[in-house]
This record gives sequence, structure tokens and C-alpha cells, in this order.
Amino acid sequence: MVRIQHRKRIAAAAAAAAAMIAFAAGGGAALLGCGDASGPDAGERPANVILIVVDTLRRDHLGLYGYRRPTSPALDAFAEGAVVFDHAYSPAPWTRPAVASMLTGLYPSGHGAMALNNLLVPEIETLAEKFTRAGYATAGIVSHVILSKRFGFDQGFAYWNEEEARGHKYVSTPGVTRRAIAALDALAAEPSPFFLFVHYFDPHYEYRSHPEVGFEPRTGDSLRGDEDIETLRARLGSLDEADLAFLRARYDEEIRTTDAGIGRLLDHLEAAGIAGRTIVAVAADHGEEFRERGWLGHTRTLYQELVAVPLLVRGRGGSPGHGQRVRRPVSTVSLTPTLLELAGVEPAGASFEEPSLAAFVQGGDPPPAHHVFAEVDFRGPLAKQARKQAVMGARFKLIRDDRKGQIELYDLESDPAERKNLAAGRQSPASDALQRELYRFSTRPRPQHAPDGSAEAEIDPELRERLRGLGYVQDEAR
Repeated sequence: MVRIQHRKRIAAAAAAAAAMIAFAAGGGAALLGCGDASGPDAGERPANVILIVVDTLRRDHLGLYGYRRPTSPALDAFAEGAVVFDHAYSPAPWTRPAVASMLTGLYPSGHGAMALNNLLVPEIETLAEKFTRAGYATAGIVSHVILSKRFGFDQGFAYWNEEEARGHKYVSTPGVTRRAIAALDALAAEPSPFFLFVHYFDPHYEYRSHPEVGFEPRTGDSLRGDEDIETLRARLGSLDEADLAFLRARYDEEIRTTDAGIGRLLDHLEAAGIAGRTIVAVAADHGEEFRERGWLGHTRTLYQELVAVPLLVRGRGGSPGHGQRVRRPVSTVSLTPTLLELAGVEPAGASFEEPSLAAFVQGGDPPPAHHVFAEVDFRGPLAKQARKQAVMGARFKLIRDDRKGQIELYDLESDPAERKNLAAGRQSPASDALQRELYRFSTRPRPQHAPDGSAEAEIDPELRERLRGLGYVQDEAR
């Protein structure tokens, strides 16, 4: 009852702000910010917060992480004034559990949104709810049906827009950027600080052609470029290197297009005169496989191509450690406590499963180095199961397949592509230590309101087909 009353108070308090944002996002008059950060209230007004999440974005396909193609000029420039985490990991290899972890500070087994039909349950308080309680105006712009309000991702947001979630054949970046800019203008006109969550979808399959970018070499030996994901997976064994190069080039064009949209949003933040009092974080939910393990897409493995993600954070007024590269392993689960601490918001009664990274951004003493984790429990009637966990340290990584009863151990320093399984046929001190860490993680106390996995949303035939087109519904074993 207390929880329901709290939600009603949040909804009532946010109604006016939501109407203003909806008007702006729908094409109404732009409502620009309240002035430059150098104004008289610059030192008193709490910082604004923007969290940008890019779907299906591999870390090793960005220029700031050493990629050969110019896929990310806007993010490369943003990195110069931010702290860049070189070894950030997603807690899951697909969108719903990964984003839910960013918005709750809990691992997937902590918040429970692990399967295709699982909800982000209302008993788990989100980052948006914490900001709302602290007096922030909140808005969310998403472009993936996996993050729709039917699955509970709108909780805590005064304004929520998922109109750009139109499927894998639609280029949503222009619309997401336009709506995010409109929401930013409306939020900036409010007397309160704001939290804006922006989700970009386009690097996700289907990789659309962007001739203006010009990475695509040709049509591949046997591909037109409009094949659905099921067709591609059925033909994986016959695709040659030219076909894979074609797919990677299209993927890179999608990244460059999304990067341009992010650049426009960041430029508008500067033009509105509020960049100096706004915290900005950019991350990805997961990466993408290009037959490194004989597969295309994501969802069921925990190798680097899926869980190694970009993470950049710029503090209010820039970061004292701007341009700093953090080499220790960190998790995107840390985003909730990090953004709250940077904004000076006290997370009353909160229990997070990863520490804040604010000290890296503020130039303080960072938390002690520790192991981070990833997990997948991809199950249910719509997909073949995968149940795995991984633990990553500064050098070694261990993956445990609970369905097969197998472990894999990799030395990420000498074998970053994870080609040599050091656990094959023998034990080692590194393997023993990481197995103990994984046992500790698996048996840790869950949050008080952690669901038992039974909280589910209905998946009707129309949604099932949309999920099939996105590659989430599998009828055949890998």
C-alpha cells in the first residue's frame, strides 16, 4: 500500500511537466533552457543528468577504443572531456536485463527481468523514481519494444515515449534525436533539475544501408542486405568472409549514423547553455557476434564481443579527470549509484550490487578493485535456453555453463579474443579463485524485493512476430 501511494504522489507531482514535454516532443514550440551554467544559480542548482544508451554497440567498433573505421567522431570528441572506462562490462548479453541493471543498480538475478516475458517489477525502485523523489523532472525516450511500458520500464518517468520503437527495418535515430531534443528543451525550462534517459536502437539487426556514410563495399558474395535474421542464421555456414565484411560494414554505418544523432543531441545541450551543469553518461547494453563463435547476433553467450561495452561519463562542468582512461574492470550496473552520487542525490535505503564510480569522475579515491559479473538465463517458451555466468578480473575471465556443467577460463591479456580455453582438462589457481568468486556471487543475498521470476507480461502473436524479426525467438537449437 505504501508503494502504491508513493507512485500516486509521483504521478500527481509530475503531471504538469509531462504535459509540457509531450507538447514539445509532439512538435510544439521549443522551450529552451534557463540560461548558461555561469548564471547566479549555477553553484546552487542541482546538476541535470542525461543517460544515453546505445543498443548492440560493440566497444571495439568505436574510434576511441582503437577501431580503424571512423565510426564515432562525436563520441571520440565527447571522450576528450569525459572519463573513459576501457574495461566496462555489461551484466547481460541482451537488452532487457542489461538496461534494467543500469536503471536499478542490480544484477539481472537481482532485479529478475531475465526472460523474454519477465517484467521489471514495481517493487524494484528505479533510477527515475529515485530522481523523482529528489525533486527531478524525468523523461525517457526509447526505441526498442523490449523496453516498452508493458514490461515496466516506464516506472518513475513523468514523460515516457516509445513511438520510435517501430521494429528492425526502421531507422529510428533521427526520430529519437528529435524527441530527445524536444524533451531536453522542455525539461530545461522547468525550475527543477532533470533526468533524461535516451535509448538509441539502430546498430541492432537489421543493419540498414546508409550510403551517405560510405562504409559498405558492395553487396557481398551472396547477400542483398535485406535478409531477415533467421535466414542469415540458417545460412551462416555458407557465408564467406566477403559476406561477413559486408555485414560488419553495414553495422558500422549504423553506428556512424547513431553517433551523428548523439552528436546533435550533445551539440543542442551546449547550445541550450546547460552543458556545464549537466552530467552525461554514454553506454551500450551489449555487443554483437559476427560468427566469432559460429553465430550472428546476441542473447546467449558471455564472450567479449557481447559483454565488453563502451562506458563514458562526464561530470558537471566537465570531469577533473577528463580524458582519463580507467583500466580496471567495472560494470554498467554501477551507473545508478554513480549518477546519483554525481548529482548529490542520497539514495535513501538503497542497496546496490556494484559501487559508485563517481570518484573516477571527480578525481577522488576510487573504490577498491574487484571482480565483476555477467549472466544470462534466456529461457521460456519462446527461445532455446541458455544459462551461464561469467566473472571478470583484471586479467582472467571464467565462464560457467550451468546447463552443460562446463567452465572456460581465458587470459584476457594474452588472449583477448578468448580462443584458448585454459580450463580444458585441468584446474589452475586462477580457475579455482574465479570459481570461488562466482559461487559467492551466485549465493549472495538477493535484494529484499527480488522477484522469483514469475512476474510476466503477456506476449501476444503480434509481439511474438516482432521479437522473431529482432532475433529473440529461436525455434532451432544453436
